[in-house]
Amino acid sequence: MRDYFDYPILGVLGGMGPAATVDFQQRLLNIRAAEKDQDHLAVVTWNHAGVPDRQLAIQGLGASPVAALQHGIQQLIQAGADKIAMPCNTVHYWHATLQQQSTVDIFNMIDLTVQQVKQQHGTSQKVAVLATCGALQTGLYQHALQQQGIDFICNDAAEIEDILMPAVYAVKANQLQQAGEQLHDLGQRLLARGADSIILACTELPIALAAVESSILAQCFDTTQILAEACVAWSDDYYNC
Repeated sequence: MRDYFDYPILGVLGGMGPAATVDFQQRLLNIRAAEKDQDHLAVVTWNHAGVPDRQLAIQGLGASPVAALQHGIQQLIQAGADKIAMPCNTVHYWHATLQQQSTVDIFNMIDLTVQQVKQQHGTSQKVAVLATCGALQTGLYQHALQQQGIDFICNDAAEIEDILMPAVYAVKANQLQQAGEQLHDLGQRLLARGADSIILACTELPIALAAVESSILAQCFDTTQILAEACVAWSDDYYNC
């Protein structure tokens, strides 16, 4: 059994949203084939729901979240975090800024996801990006996929504004059935337009789709799961070095 002081500590910068943070932490538990408490990761979490709305900030309609995010990172570092995960896709728009100011590494959820897409499908298949207006506006996934030569499609602007964004905020309000049905419909549209798989580029999406047992989940890259798996692998590698 490893000593208490030998555990690497994962910092989780959460609150974006709170339910997505809890879902991420549950994934960390599920990935481990644990037989006892000591088999799990050591985790400190800053699940502060007061981070300014990322969508509004990107559109120039609200306050920047950077100061709040930097404060959260400092709280995690002071608590002993050796590496930090941010279970929110849109917040990665500020990843470079946050990494520059951080003394510990921050996982890049976008890069991890695109790497997995390429590993599984190469460049032979078309992937759909199911994302918030902010994530699409900043081109987070579009640029990363283009750099890897991966063909992609997205929902149109009306679908994002009229269906996806209300569904995301429905998850935040714990209206999972409504959100799941709407998101399942959007995913079906993307598959009908020729997508071979779908990147769930918002950590609220898998929560809602799971709530309605959506059949499209089998064709999705779940970014929450991908980040959680990377965190567990990091913890194992850190300890085995």
